[in-house]
Amino acid sequence: MHTCEITVTGLVQGIGFRPFVAELAEKYHIVGSVRNAGGIVILEAAGEAEAMDEFVEGLRREAPKGARVEQIRVRETEGKGPVPEAFSIVESIQTDHVIPFIPADLATCDRCEEELWDRSNRRFHHGFISCVSCGPRYSILEALPYDRPRITMGEFEMCPICGREYVQPGNVRRHAQTICCPECGPELSWREMAWDDERGIVTSPGVSDRMDDAIGRAAECLRRGGIVAMKDIGGYHLACDPQNEEAVATLRRLKGRETKPFAVCFPNEKSLLEYCEMKVAEREAIASPARPIVLLQKKAKIFAPAFADSVCGTSPDVGAMLPCNPQQILLTKFCGPLVMTSGNGSGDLLLTENKEMEEWLRERVPMSGVPLGILSHNRRILTPLDDSVVRVVAGRTLMVRRARGYVPEPIPFPGKGNALAAGGDLKAAFCYVEQGRAYLSGHLGDLENLSGAREYLRQVKHMEGLFGFEPAICAADLHPGYVSGGLVKDLQEQGVAIACKPVLGIQHHKAHVASVVAEHHLQGTVLGFAFDGTGYGEDGTVWGSEVFLWEDCERTGADKMERIGHILPVKLIGGNEGARNGDTILMGYLANGVQNGDLLFTDEQRENYHLVERAIALGMNTVVSTSMGRLFDAVSALLDCCHYNGYEGEAPIELENLARTAENDDAPLMEIGDVLPDGGAPSKSYVLDTVAVLKKLTEDVERGSSECREDRKKHYAVLARGFINLISQYIIAVCDMVSRQRNQEEGAFQVVLSGGTFNNRILLERTIRHLEARGYRVYLNEQVPCSDGGLCLGQAYLALAFESENEDIE
Repeated sequence: MHTCEITVTGLVQGIGFRPFVAELAEKYHIVGSVRNAGGIVILEAAGEAEAMDEFVEGLRREAPKGARVEQIRVRETEGKGPVPEAFSIVESIQTDHVIPFIPADLATCDRCEEELWDRSNRRFHHGFISCVSCGPRYSILEALPYDRPRITMGEFEMCPICGREYVQPGNVRRHAQTICCPECGPELSWREMAWDDERGIVTSPGVSDRMDDAIGRAAECLRRGGIVAMKDIGGYHLACDPQNEEAVATLRRLKGRETKPFAVCFPNEKSLLEYCEMKVAEREAIASPARPIVLLQKKAKIFAPAFADSVCGTSPDVGAMLPCNPQQILLTKFCGPLVMTSGNGSGDLLLTENKEMEEWLRERVPMSGVPLGILSHNRRILTPLDDSVVRVVAGRTLMVRRARGYVPEPIPFPGKGNALAAGGDLKAAFCYVEQGRAYLSGHLGDLENLSGAREYLRQVKHMEGLFGFEPAICAADLHPGYVSGGLVKDLQEQGVAIACKPVLGIQHHKAHVASVVAEHHLQGTVLGFAFDGTGYGEDGTVWGSEVFLWEDCERTGADKMERIGHILPVKLIGGNEGARNGDTILMGYLANGVQNGDLLFTDEQRENYHLVERAIALGMNTVVSTSMGRLFDAVSALLDCCHYNGYEGEAPIELENLARTAENDDAPLMEIGDVLPDGGAPSKSYVLDTVAVLKKLTEDVERGSSECREDRKKHYAVLARGFINLISQYIIAVCDMVSRQRNQEEGAFQVVLSGGTFNNRILLERTIRHLEARGYRVYLNEQVPCSDGGLCLGQAYLALAFESENEDIE
């Protein structure tokens, strides 16, 4: 008899690994035990030598879906105690400091969905059906090891039947920690509110049940044109009928979300294909266990049923998703496609508490005009998680928002060292790096309000305690006024995230480029482009169109990233309003050297233009900016797409939407040599003359001003596409010029593209196509967002590079 201790590391908890091991042991006649230990799995095993070899190989080869076996260590234990008679799953224990893998929340599997519709099954229409392969995980986890007493399902005692299923060999719920049924699981409840001019808020009697009556009431409310707040895995959603214009308009009013498109949850793929085009990679993403929102192209109205115009606005895409939990499966089956948006006011935190959502809705009943309902339950959510968002561009699946379904799964990280990186203040996300892996938080929104800052602090503490992280260095954005950096300093004072050194400031755009280098483990020379709305520059100005040449990127830090290009610095009006008002931004650009720029405006606007002109001349409340995002804002206002950013990036998005209505023309607005120094000859600084670009655009706008509105819009669409193509051509030209300057062939560089501007599909697809045709290797953010949601990964990379360089010097 051969005996040994087997240690399995990787994603091996929360996905049915222990019952899998027990059944594999029975198959090969192995005796012993398996247990969770901290974040790993430990086996005591005994059997014949040949059977033991096959058993160990099977642990890796036959691991259950969702598991990721990173390492299997086998240690001989001959003669160290009696050999057991059978194989069993035993009580979990804690272990020494091993950073665990923790599973993300998993969408309802096909097997559970079949049971959900089976009238003979005792879980028929059960809103909390799950098994070892699906259901909530990270969002309900309090501590490790991953066992029922340490998740919020521990508050629900299993009934005798579930108890037998829990230990039954071969059962899909054997040791499923979320196992429950209508007799012993969480309870759904339903409450409806409406406004009566005489009685005020009228609340219907509540319905609380263990079966599906509450869901039936919710479906009936939706069919009547109501809005339902439904609590599911990561927090509340707000749902309504996407074909009901009044319901959608009311939802916008309740959320304070005037124009940003809503996501739509479809009951199944067949329903989705009635409305959207879908490619193979998009199908793989939308049907994956993560169940993200995927941005899909809308079908032409003549081929598809019509949603209310206000669901997607001017966007040619639909944020499409398939149901990720039993309640969504049931509601979309009963109602058809549903608008499914986060349960909060625009810019606020995702709500998870029942009382908070009821109060939020009650405040809005008088302005609703439609029925409002709450479909809630009594299972606590410990970590709020928004829906993740992805898109497929140029054959690559790109993360737009990383949250439910992906968090907290780690990303392989190059190099050594332990760090905490704070991220940014917009689309906030932080990350820990330890043992060669980066662990990012979910999307935390904007840190402008106090509640956002509190949730950020809570999640940093929760993640550090859960994983046992011990960061040796902390990094934050270089901006001295960023909330995120201040919060990390506060944590250090509280004894959390204690690092040996002060928080290290990392320049914003350098972190963007480094995030791609870290994700793809790049080595050698990188030419990096970081285009976005704003970032604090090392010279104290506002950066946002930065080109960096970075040699030996795998072993050098931010000080070796040479800034070799950007758009022409201009003075613009500062402050938050200055960054949101497209007309003010346009006026600032025109006042920087476009003659007769005031002729574009009405008499009333002309007065504002001259105020902006004087402020810029006197340097009053102005900033010097090389922001690509602000340039897109100005062009969007000039072409009458969007004059005010009601949400972040609205004006550039509307500019792209307009450009996508033009014919697929590849031509830039003007010759690239006309807007580069020395006609585009090799140089040490590649500055795009944006004043010349605006001058050309204003001339073209004036030429089309006499056309009818429809023809003028077509003319503007051509100009919008030509402008985006010009920015793409700038990137291509810089790559070629740097190659010539260094006497290298075109295509010799690795090119990195990062920053929120690269969410623009036209810009990204054209740039990739032309660069790859020239032989360049192009790298993008794929596992983290290219916007500030991925900033923390680059901060961590540069902070640890700084640490390594200083250690070498010492």
